[in-house]
Amino acid sequence: MPIVPHDKAPTCKEAGVIIKRLTEDSRIIYSTHSKIRMKERDITTPEIINCLLKGRVTEEPYLTYNNGGGYETTLEKNIAGRQLRIVVCIKFDESLLLITVIEL
Repeated sequence: MPIVPHDKAPTCKEAGVIIKRLTEDSRIIYSTHSKIRMKERDITTPEIINCLLKGRVTEEPYLTYNNGGGYETTLEKNIAGRQLRIVVCIKFDESLLLITVIEL
């Protein structure tokens, strides 16, 4: 049974559950842009994983056809005194595309 709905955008709560599951299953794709920003902002992969697993979805997911289609949203988490914001796309192929990462 698919975990990414095709008929309606997930709620923030539903998106959090989907993001956690895709992260636990190692279904994460890092965009070139996100890799550049991680390096530029000294943000590590473990910090990203922590945010994806335990962060709070702060933007209502919305349908996008960019990057193959899915639902784009943001998560935020305070990690070791740093407030991180991650923009992701929950893709229809049941993967998670990391679009960018920002330190607030």
